[in-house]
Amino acid sequence: MKNSSRDDEPSAVAPPTHASVAGEPPLGTSATWDQRTLETRERDGDPPGIPIAAALRAGEYLLDGVIAEGGFGVVYRAVHAASGAPAAVKVMHAELVSRADVVLRFQREVDAIGRIRHPNVVEILDVGRLDDGRPYYAMELLQGRSLEQHLFSRGRLPADEALAILEPLCRALAAVHAVGIIHRDVKPSNVILCEQGEQPSGSPRVVLLDFGIAKLLDTTDLSLTSSRHVVGTPAFMSPEQLLNRPVDMRTDVYALGALLYTMIAGSMPFSASAYPVLRHLHLHQAPPRPSLHAPVDPAFDDIVVRAMSKDPAGRQPDVTAFLEEVRAATERVVRPDAMEGGRVRRLAIGLLVEVLAEARALEAPTDSFLTDFEAVLPQAMTDLGAAGFSPLAVTSTSVLLSADWPRDERGSEEARRGAIAAAIALYERLDRAGQRDRRVGIRLCLHAGEVVLTEDGSMVGGNVLELSSCLPEAAAPGIYASPAVLEGLGFASHRASGAPGATIPMRRVVARPPAGDHPPA
Repeated sequence: MKNSSRDDEPSAVAPPTHASVAGEPPLGTSATWDQRTLETRERDGDPPGIPIAAALRAGEYLLDGVIAEGGFGVVYRAVHAASGAPAAVKVMHAELVSRADVVLRFQREVDAIGRIRHPNVVEILDVGRLDDGRPYYAMELLQGRSLEQHLFSRGRLPADEALAILEPLCRALAAVHAVGIIHRDVKPSNVILCEQGEQPSGSPRVVLLDFGIAKLLDTTDLSLTSSRHVVGTPAFMSPEQLLNRPVDMRTDVYALGALLYTMIAGSMPFSASAYPVLRHLHLHQAPPRPSLHAPVDPAFDDIVVRAMSKDPAGRQPDVTAFLEEVRAATERVVRPDAMEGGRVRRLAIGLLVEVLAEARALEAPTDSFLTDFEAVLPQAMTDLGAAGFSPLAVTSTSVLLSADWPRDERGSEEARRGAIAAAIALYERLDRAGQRDRRVGIRLCLHAGEVVLTEDGSMVGGNVLELSSCLPEAAAPGIYASPAVLEGLGFASHRASGAPGATIPMRRVVARPPAGDHPPA
């Protein structure tokens, strides 16, 4: 199957103007910025792929420089001949004019955007053909940077910032869907954070771009796709797109779920360089929960999992319902120790301490063996209690403890770093050579998640409970932590095999970070 990803299509965004932004490499786009004038490009002897002389004027617009170019056309910086108003003009490549399917797709992009009048959708200003027959359209020139570039420089976003981007984006998509259009290519590089037109809150104007593969629900598109071609960007593509099946607004909901994951977890939900592998993951792998891979509030887990359901019927019915769930989760995040149905839900760092023993030693235990075996848990509760941990559940061979996990970024990093340091100190104290029967082993597992407590303090839920089954019995002694605990802290680790059915991906901590090395979370 051929992947017809449109990553190389140009957009109406002028190159960033600030020095701190201009040097950022775009993530996953091959569009190249070129701020030379057309005359300069002609003098430099550029190849004939972009005709110069014939492109000096497009209708009422004077073309003055190439912003970007892609597989279907070129976007020029332009000004209106009479008013001097800036614009961006997209012109089809000359060699594609003879291809009816490409011209139809270009026209469909114009028709799709032209149906929509919304402040968060790029505006079409003019449509026409150059003297040589190439179609073009003029649109507003956007000053800013893509969400892709923003994430590259910022990393993952706090919940409230992600919501501030999703709200206008979902409003735009709701307007798009209302006129019978499915975008089909919602991704970070098609979401622009504009410098001009900031909202009263001070947040940037969010603009949705690139309707080149939009699906008009009142057309069949038989001339534009075939069973051997898939349109979209694989990292954010729904299963029905990958299988070339009918799509509806829930296709864009799937992409929004992947986008939400990317913003709050700092990575894409499925990452693979090979298209066949990525396709398999979208078709068959369960959607990942962001809280297992980054220090993210678990309130967003069910939203992502539902939005990225393989079956469209399992997703939120539309973008408005998706947005309402994100709003509710964001409000829940800022409420400490939220009471829900008589139960308290709070964020916590869970630490499970397990005492391991060789089977033969248990069959005929010696007094010294039993003394060392039985001393581990009391010592662990004493040491970890001094580090801020409280016991939640105790058995004869394990104790599950928890400590507060602050919601702010700085507090989260300090709490996670302190929890790993406490685990290392405990392990080193209990594992000193010559001071313990070597048939007794200790294993510690950490995860930053949530606990659900009754009013009397009994734990009845939360993914911290899953620590007791995250590693198989054969796992070696040592310290293990989830990516949500380790993210951004610099502790060396390697992947550990999980128990069958375990939901928390664990890594074995093998080294402290270098002294003074405190990378940002």
